[in-house]
Amino acid sequence: MQFLSLGTQYTLTALISLSKQGTGVAVSASKLAEPLNSPSTYLSQMLTHLIEPGIIGTRRGINGGVYLAKDASEITMFDIVTAVEGDEFFQTCFLGISGCGDIEPCPFHEEWGKKRGKIEEWLKSTTLEELANDTSTMMTDGLFRFERRAKN
Repeated sequence: MQFLSLGTQYTLTALISLSKQGTGVAVSASKLAEPLNSPSTYLSQMLTHLIEPGIIGTRRGINGGVYLAKDASEITMFDIVTAVEGDEFFQTCFLGISGCGDIEPCPFHEEWGKKRGKIEEWLKSTTLEELANDTSTMMTDGLFRFERRAKN
C-alpha cells in the first residue's frame, strides 16, 4: 500500500529543495524536476495545487519560477499532502467500503480510525523545515532521484 502518490512524492521533494533556497527565492520547475528525474511539466501541474492554499507563489520572467510563499517552518506536511491529494485519506474506510461508519463498521473501522488520527497528528506536527533538515544529506547524495519506467 502506497500512502503518497508519485506526484505528491515529487512535490514534497521539490519543496524540500525549494526550502533550501529560502522564502521568496524563485526556482524554475525544470530546475527542481531535473535532480528528481521528474518530467518538469508534471511537476509544474503538481505545484499548481500549492498556489491557492498559499504554500507557494509564482513569478514570471527571466528570474521567474516558483517560490515558498511563507517560511518553511510555517508549512506542515499535512498542508502539502492535503493540497495535492485532498483530505479523503483521513475520512475513508481502510477497505474502501463506502457504507463503513460507526453504525455499520468494517472489521478495521475502530483501529483504522485511531491509526489514521495518529498519521494526521504526525503530518500536522512535522514542518517542511524539519523535513528539509532531516534529509539534507539525502538530497545531496541523490537518494531522492526517482526512477521512471521506459515507455514500451
